[in-house]
Amino acid sequence: MIARPHLPRSWPLRLAIIAALLATGCLAVPAGWAVVKTAQAGKGEADPIAAANAYLLAAFAEYGDGFGVERCLCDSRRDDLLEETSRMRGVIKATGRSIKVESSDWKRVDSEGTVSATIKLRFSEVATDGRPIFVVGAGHEWRFKTKQERGIDGGWKVCRIDAPPLCGTHIRC
Repeated sequence: MIARPHLPRSWPLRLAIIAALLATGCLAVPAGWAVVKTAQAGKGEADPIAAANAYLLAAFAEYGDGFGVERCLCDSRRDDLLEETSRMRGVIKATGRSIKVESSDWKRVDSEGTVSATIKLRFSEVATDGRPIFVVGAGHEWRFKTKQERGIDGGWKVCRIDAPPLCGTHIRC
């Protein structure tokens, strides 16, 4: 019988290998998670109404940074729509009031992804005596042309917005 050569037990070596495996696992899992979450963050919505509503919520968020809006927009018109959203935010910011968007009566206009809703803007400000003042504007129809995009960041996204001008319709400018 041939005897196996006796290898000395090296606990420091074993601990180093275990530590390296744990470190690799601890880094690989968060890195993979970050890749998945980044892809999900840019993903569109499940249907056209959800895409238009997500756009409204992101566009009129008080502290919008653009990323929330950007994920809602078609790739082909992203720059134009970001510019349009920026202009709307500028008009609202010039009023000096806080704003909340209220939408109702959502409906699909056609089978190709056009949806419409009645949009109202609710403004709030603080009076000189410290009381809050809330003003709700009249509702106006907005239409959103949406498209289902393919790929890793696919889903329904907004490609065009047909809305009345904010000044003179929703806001006195």
